[in-house]
Amino acid sequence: MRRIWIAVVALVLVAGVLPGGGPVSAQPNRIVVYSALPDLETSLVHREFTRRTGIQVEALVVPAAGTLQARIRTEKDRPRADVFVGGDRSLHIPLAREGLLERYRSPVVQQAGISTDFVDPAGFWHGWYLGALSIIINTDRFDRELAPRGVRKPATWDDLVRPEFRGHFVMPSPVTTGGGYIFLAAQIFRLGEDRAWAYMRALNTNTSQYTPTAPGTIALLERGEATVAMMWAHEAIGARILRAAPLEVIVPPDTGFEIGAVSIIKGGPNPAGARAYVDFLMTRTPQDVNARFGFRYAVRGDVGVPSGATPFNQLKFVKYDLDWSVQNQARLRERWTREIGR
Repeated sequence: MRRIWIAVVALVLVAGVLPGGGPVSAQPNRIVVYSALPDLETSLVHREFTRRTGIQVEALVVPAAGTLQARIRTEKDRPRADVFVGGDRSLHIPLAREGLLERYRSPVVQQAGISTDFVDPAGFWHGWYLGALSIIINTDRFDRELAPRGVRKPATWDDLVRPEFRGHFVMPSPVTTGGGYIFLAAQIFRLGEDRAWAYMRALNTNTSQYTPTAPGTIALLERGEATVAMMWAHEAIGARILRAAPLEVIVPPDTGFEIGAVSIIKGGPNPAGARAYVDFLMTRTPQDVNARFGFRYAVRGDVGVPSGATPFNQLKFVKYDLDWSVQNQARLRERWTREIGR
C-alpha cells in the first residue's frame, strides 16, 4: 500500500494536482516535499513537523536524489514542490548555481551550535545528517558460496575487483543516486582520474547490477541475490538491526561521505512553510529520528552515535574535493553512461 501511495502522489504531481483537489498553489497550511529519504524516516519526521507547526506535508518519496534533482530542473518554470530533502549536498549545489534554490539561513544553526562546516556559507542548503560509504557483505551467502573456496572478505576498495567476486557485486547507480556518484568521485580522488576509470571498468566486470535507488542495493543483499555491495553503512546497519538481515559492514580506508542536505526550491508554492521545515530539521527531534530509525549520523552534538555505528570521527576518509566533484558532475555522469553503459 505504501508503494501504491507513493505512485499516486507521483502521478498527481506530474498532473499538477495534489490529493485534496485543485492545482498546486500556495497554501499556508501545506507544503510539498521531494524526499530522497526512505518512507519510514520521511513519515516519522513529517508527522512530528505537522504536529508541531500545523502545516500538512505532501511528500513524493523517491530514494534516488539524482532523480529528484532532475525533476526539479524539469519543473523550473513552474515549481511544484517547496523543499528538496535528502541526498548529498553535491546534488543541491548545482541547483543553487542554476538559480533553482532559495537562499535562507536558519537561526537554529547558531542556537544549536551546529558547525558551519555543515551549512552552505551562501545559505542555499543546510546539512542535517552524515553518512559514510562502506562495503557490505551478505554473510550467509558468503559463508555458503565463497568462504569454502578460501575467498577472503574484501577489506579495501581495491579488493572488490578481485576475480572471485565476479557476478557477486552490486552498487547504486552513479547516475541516479548520490551514493553512487560520491563513490565514483572518491575513486578519482583516491587514484587519479585515469586510474579511477580503469578501476571502475574492472569493477564493472564483477558487477551484476547497478540499482537505480540506494535501498534497491540493500534489498538485493537482504534477499541473497548478491553477496557483496558498495553502499551507505547506515542502510546495512538498519537492515541488520530492524530486520535481522545477515549483513556485515566494513568501512574501508579512503572512503567517501555525504552531508545530507535540505534546500528550499525557488518559486515553490509555500516559501514560508519551507523555511519552517528547514528550521524544524535543524532541531534535535528530526535528527534523533534519523539517527534512531535511519542510523545516520546527526550534525547536532546533542544527538548520540547511531546504534551499531562507528563514531564518525574515527573513520578514515579520502581527501574529497567538493568543488571539483560538483563542477564535473554532469561530465562524469555522461562518461559513465558512455563507457559503462548501464
